[in-house]
Formats: sequence, structure tokens, C-alpha cells
Amino acid sequence: MSQAPVSRRRLLGLAGLGLAGSSAGMLAACGGDKGGEGGGGLGTTTQIEPEGTAASRDVIVLNSALDLENLAVATYRAALPLLTGTALSVGKAFLEHEQEHADALAEAIRQLGGAPNKPSRGYGFPRLAGQRAALSFAADLEGTAIAAYIDALPRLTSPDLRGTAAAIVTDEAEHLSVLSGVLGRPQAPRAFVTGKA
Repeated sequence: MSQAPVSRRRLLGLAGLGLAGSSAGMLAACGGDKGGEGGGGLGTTTQIEPEGTAASRDVIVLNSALDLENLAVATYRAALPLLTGTALSVGKAFLEHEQEHADALAEAIRQLGGAPNKPSRGYGFPRLAGQRAALSFAADLEGTAIAAYIDALPRLTSPDLRGTAAAIVTDEAEHLSVLSGVLGRPQAPRAFVTGKA
């Protein structure tokens, strides 16, 4: 069982996004299920016609965000059996939030004529030894998501989509703050929320 901090590279790998030099590269990477059966397809390309339109670019960015939300849902589901007390209540609430984020992104993608990415059947999580390791893993994922959404905001062409992304990144920052408190870390360590370590 690993208790070591999980790197951003590892988290992106779990989401199937890899590390393309920065969070901006990560969200510019395509996401989507090219078809076939069985859910998964993280890190593949969503086909929208005609290519290069604002809507198709938005779908690519949204599907990359959806990949992270699907990973977050899976993370909290995997963490729940390791949590007790306040941490369990927090984990349950955050699981609901992450599912709502995923649902909102999937609906936005459908409204743009795209196909939402499906969650992976397995993310290959490291084995986590107890509550602290599970919460630390979730906090690392929240930090990665914050950085990704901040990079995604200027890439989205629609003001409505930017508003949705801004609302989600705000919630992810709240999650990170609460998780930090449960872990005994400073809850607001800096004046600017970047999601970067």
C-alpha cells in the first residue's frame, strides 16, 4: 500500500490524459470514445463535424474536463470505504458534487452535438493505506482539476460554458480547502487559487 503523495503526472495518467507539458496541454488533449463497446475511451478523439468549429473545440475541452470529473467520481467511490466520521460525510458530499459536475458537462457536450466520454472501467488507483492516504489522493486530484479548469476557461468559446467551468472550478477549490482542513493543512494557504503545487 502506497502512502506517498501521488504526482500530478500519475493523476493525469489515471484520467488517460497524460502530461503534455502543462495543464493547458492536458485540456487541449482530446477526450472521447471513438465508438466500440464498453465505456472507457479516455484520451481518444471525439469526432464532431465539421472539424475546427467553435463547438467542436468546446467539445474537446469539455470532454477532457469530463474525464477528470469521471476520475473524481471514481476516486471518491474508492475512498468511501476508507473514511469515517467527518471525513466520510465530506467524501459522500463531494462524490455527489463530482457526479453533478460530470452530468452537467455531459449535457453541455450533448447540446453541442458531441458524444460525452464514458468513465473508464478501471483507473488503476494506487493502493491507499487508510483514510489519510485516501484524502491526500483526493486533495491531489482536486488540485489537478483546479489547474485544468483555470487553463480551460479561456479556451471555451461560449460565455455560458465559461460560466459553468467557473462554477465548477470554484467548487473544486472549496473541496480542496475542506480536504486540507480535514488533513490538518492550511485551508487557504495563498491569495490566488491556481491548483498548482
